Amino acid sequence: MQGKGGAVSSCLILRFCSNQTEVSRAGFVCSKKVAKKAVARNKIKRRLREMARALWPNVKAGYDLVFIAKLGIADKDFAEIKASVENLLKKARLLK
Repeated sequence: MQGKGGAVSSCLILRFCSNQTEVSRAGFVCSKKVAKKAVARNKIKRRLREMARALWPNVKAGYDLVFIAKLGIADKDFAEIKASVENLLKKARLLK
């Protein structure tokens, strides 16, 4: 079992560490540098939450995950962001 790590894509950063519990948890970060308006930041975080929710049954238990939005994510459509989230989880070997 791996302890800490991360993975990077063109529009997202994934940081994770083991949490010594039976469940995995996720957090989502979108700074003002990525999207100036709160409405845009919240839209990005809503999209990330929805993608994580769809993939959650396949994520290994016992990890804390943080998805950090990068510049340019606001220009991506839903399918591109979903593919990025899935690729990050595969890179990090967090999918069952």
